[in-house]
Amino acid sequence: MDTVTVETIGREIIKPSTPTPNDLRTLQLSIMDLLMPPVYAVAFLFYTKDDLISQEQTSQTLKTSLSKTLTKFHPFAGRVNGVTIDSTDEGAVFVDARVDCPLSDFLRSPDTKSLQQLLPVDAEPIPTWPLLLVQATYFKCGGMAIGICIAHKLADAASLSTFIQSWAATARGESDSAANPDFDSTKLYPPANEAIKIPGEDQQGKRTSVTKRFVFVASKIEELRNKVASDAVPRPTRVQSLTSLIWKCVVAASTDTVREKVLYQANNLRSKIPTLLSENLMGNPLYSTLTLNGKGMESVEIVKELQKRNEELSHLIQHEEGSSGLTISLKLLGAMADTKFSYELYDMHVVSSWCKIPLYKACFGWGLPVWVTGNVSPILDNVTVLIDSKDGQGVEAWVTLPQEEMLLFEQSTELLDFASPNPSVLI
Repeated sequence: MDTVTVETIGREIIKPSTPTPNDLRTLQLSIMDLLMPPVYAVAFLFYTKDDLISQEQTSQTLKTSLSKTLTKFHPFAGRVNGVTIDSTDEGAVFVDARVDCPLSDFLRSPDTKSLQQLLPVDAEPIPTWPLLLVQATYFKCGGMAIGICIAHKLADAASLSTFIQSWAATARGESDSAANPDFDSTKLYPPANEAIKIPGEDQQGKRTSVTKRFVFVASKIEELRNKVASDAVPRPTRVQSLTSLIWKCVVAASTDTVREKVLYQANNLRSKIPTLLSENLMGNPLYSTLTLNGKGMESVEIVKELQKRNEELSHLIQHEEGSSGLTISLKLLGAMADTKFSYELYDMHVVSSWCKIPLYKACFGWGLPVWVTGNVSPILDNVTVLIDSKDGQGVEAWVTLPQEEMLLFEQSTELLDFASPNPSVLI
């Protein structure tokens, strides 16, 4: 949409309502936490006007309930200290803002530049504090948006959702029903140490990239799944079918003729190792898979490779059923190390799936969100984020590519057979 003007009308530091006990004041990061890029995991939640509650009441409810929620999520109110988080109770940043247009106008053609204005952060790598920032932005019509940023070293998309659900339950006066977070991320991966160098740091932000939104409705996804399925390939999931299509089009649009193309996916291990990892585990219990692709691979071949990676992960975990977290993590780390990934040799594109993460259930007391989306901030190069549409069947893809490659990608007839470029959000 056209540039909007967002005015900050208040900024506060929200501290936990109860001080953090001394024995909980230091959180050890895992190796996987440390390897996360220096960005925030970000969610945007949009709500229409509720005539029964004023803007002032809404703001006060959010702040009071956030303070109570931070007593459970105390590391989010702390500070990074090397490879640990010190729960210093310094607090989270809360910003109130207003925007000079109605919500319907904002959602007519949402883009990352406008969305970024709904966050209380600049597009810069994160500092040691704050680790959590929130902005409540009020539209002319009385609708609102809540923008939430949490340091990725502390939270992946699933962790972000767990926090939001707990905060929303507290705002509704139902804090007893909210699950308690589990911050023991080292139960899977070993503790981090400062000798570890984060790979690819020097490659971040080197090119001028652009992010665009493409929406796949349920009927088009079914059509794509049926097209890819064959005797040789079992019927793919929504995410597998969309990943194969998007990556095929990304490879076709690439202007890098030297490096081999590789797809990077981070798998959430919580549901895959339920005997070890709880659904409420904070941090980054992820396993990375890489899939190589030469130009000319068809979607069926790509899906076959994606399913093969998934089978390999399942086999790896099943082999270690009943083993300790350390035993499993060494297997997983060893398998990831065997890929011998190099930025010099490979042109990498990341596909991150936020599908089935229940952000649309975030009710703070004034109804369910009419639209949600998520990403990281600052946005990284060569990344696609997949997130459910409101109906839970369609999928929205936020694709980030170098500018010259996006020009080719967004004109792909194969992509446009299934995707609608940035349609209006209906509320």
